[in-house]
Amino acid sequence: MHLILLKSRRLKKADYALTHGAYQKAYKLASPLVNSGNLEIAFQANRICGLAMYKRKKYKESLDFLEKTCHLRNYRHDWYNLAMALVFSSELKRAEEAFINIYRTSVQPGYMYATPVPGLLFQYMKALKQKQFVDAAKHRANELKQMYAGVGKDITKQIQRGLPAYPAFQKEIDSLFMI
Repeated sequence: MHLILLKSRRLKKADYALTHGAYQKAYKLASPLVNSGNLEIAFQANRICGLAMYKRKKYKESLDFLEKTCHLRNYRHDWYNLAMALVFSSELKRAEEAFINIYRTSVQPGYMYATPVPGLLFQYMKALKQKQFVDAAKHRANELKQMYAGVGKDITKQIQRGLPAYPAFQKEIDSLFMI
């Protein structure tokens, strides 16, 4: 039991370092725990290591950690992180496969500030556009257009559904469809 407490304390320090921008320290603290026999510790350690590498723009290095995170627990934001890392690693097919899981999964219990699916979709579309995956970005833009059409022009309803601000969306798609 004492050993698990030490590991949990180490993960708390790593999480603190991650959330305060000390990505290398977070990685150093969490990396010895990624293969822990305790699934919760392994999950947290892989998530921290994956996000630390992602935040340092070492996308390819983050992939193994993020994939393991997704398979240890099946949460929406972890699939999103994996999909984004895959886009920035120029692995479109795998990114699309990972992104689809966002629709099939739920938010981790206790996760207070989870971004709604339309917000994740908007950020994913922007990343696709940035990496010049224009057809995939257009596909996701059309998906968002359908969401706006379904909700209508009522801004209150758009906000309730988690849709991004329409002017920001329009700015992105105007430039996307002019490419």
